[in-house]
Amino acid sequence: MNAVSIGPFVFDASRLAAVAAIGLFLAVSAIAVRLGRQRGQGRTVEAWAGWAVLAWILGARLGFVLTNADDFAGAPLDALKLWQGGFSARAGWAAAGATLAAALLTGRGAVLRPLLIAAAVTAVAHQAVTAALPRPQMQLPAMELLALDGSPVQLAGRDKVTVVNLWATWCPPCRREMPMMTNMAAGMPDVDFVFANQGESADRVFAFLAAENLPLTGMLRDPRGYLMGRLRAVGLPSTLVFDRTGTLVAAQTGEISAPALRTMIETARK
Repeated sequence: MNAVSIGPFVFDASRLAAVAAIGLFLAVSAIAVRLGRQRGQGRTVEAWAGWAVLAWILGARLGFVLTNADDFAGAPLDALKLWQGGFSARAGWAAAGATLAAALLTGRGAVLRPLLIAAAVTAVAHQAVTAALPRPQMQLPAMELLALDGSPVQLAGRDKVTVVNLWATWCPPCRREMPMMTNMAAGMPDVDFVFANQGESADRVFAFLAAENLPLTGMLRDPRGYLMGRLRAVGLPSTLVFDRTGTLVAAQTGEISAPALRTMIETARK
C-alpha cells in the first residue's frame, strides 16, 4: 500500500511526501539566504517562499477542479476538501512560477536566487525519494469474502477493473464517502466495486445501509479483517484500484473524492 503509520496516526504516503517537500523548500530557502548575499532580506525571502507554497497549493487544486469541473458543478464546496486529494502538479508549478515572476516585477528580484535554489533542491530530492520507494507488484488476492447472506464470494479472477474499498461503520470518513462510491458503482457497470467491511457483523452492516438508504450491491464482509493484511492497508478507509489482470494500479488511504477515484479508474482502464 501507499500509507505510512506513525504511532496511532495514518498518513497517505503521497500527501506525507508533499508536506515533507514543502518543509524542505522552506528550510532550504532560509539556508540559501544565510549562505548567500541576501542575509539582510531573510524575512522578505521567507514571506515570498510562503506565498510561493500557497500559490502552488491553490493553483494545483484549482487546476484539478477545473479539469474535473463536471464533478464539482453539483457540489462546488467540495473543492475546499483538500484532504480528499486531487491536485494538478503542472498547474501548481505554473502558479508558483507566476508568484516568482510577480516578485521580479515588483522589484524583489533579489529573492529569486534562494527561492530557485530551494525549488531545485526540493524537486531533485522529491524525485530521488519517489524513485527510491519500493513499488511491489500487488495482485488482487485469491481469498473468499462473505456476502451479507453468508455465502462465500471469491475476490480474485474478475477480469474487470476492480475497486476495493475497505471500510467499517464506525469510521466517519468511510460513512461520508460511501454514498458517492455507491453512486459511482451504479454508473460504471464495466467496473467491479467491492465494499469489504472489516470485522463487523452482517446485522450491523445491514442496519447502516438501511439507515443511509444505500444499496446492497457489492457489499461483502471480511469478518476477521484478513484482507487489510493481504493488501498491506494500515488504516480505514482504504481504496485500491486493480486493472483487468488483477494488478494494483493505484491506491489511497483516507477519504477520497469522486474525481480522484475516477482518475484512478481511468488509469486502470488504459
